[in-house]
Amino acid sequence: MSVNILGLGAHSEERSKVEAINRSQAVIEFTLDGTILSANENFLATVGYSLAEIQGKHHRMFVDPAYAASAEYAAFWKKLASGEFEAGEFPRVGKGGKAIWLQASYNPVLDKRGRPVKVIKFASDITEQKNRAADHAGQLAAINRVQAVIEFDLDGTILTANENFLGAMGYRLDEIKGRHHRMFVDPAYANSADYAEFWRKLAAGQYESAEF
Repeated sequence: MSVNILGLGAHSEERSKVEAINRSQAVIEFTLDGTILSANENFLATVGYSLAEIQGKHHRMFVDPAYAASAEYAAFWKKLASGEFEAGEFPRVGKGGKAIWLQASYNPVLDKRGRPVKVIKFASDITEQKNRAADHAGQLAAINRVQAVIEFDLDGTILTANENFLGAMGYRLDEIKGRHHRMFVDPAYANSADYAEFWRKLAAGQYESAEF
């Protein structure tokens, strides 16, 4: 979003909103070319710098050098300077090369004529969530390497399977994807009430564990 500075903080309610944002968010302000004007304590704590260490420097100090030198990065600031906002999850670099992730929005601030005059960034530190997600992904990858894994929708239709499962069963993925789990069981059992109950319980959220 673009932020109009006319009257910002002029009324007590608006000041309260600004103060609430300042307490809960990491906030930093830039000139239109990316030079740092100011930052609040939340932002400074997130990146590990004091204000004196970053004020007057360029935003590129927080990004990977290769990205800072790219056309994509130049276009990023060109868009902001033209009044377009940017929002998303951004990998950033803190003091000492510390890798951090921010959920952030870069918001051009407009004057009374609608012209961009500076950029305010509101951010939340999501590094811990990103690290947890990466850890979970690593665990899943490890499981996938040593276990035979297959996925079904709730009625038993095959969605996908890993190479371990396919190797154990002697199929290719295209031979089983979209077909039903019953292809792996005895036809008499596939037509039984027990088999129907097996899938009913799974669809209800109950797990099954045994030797099959």
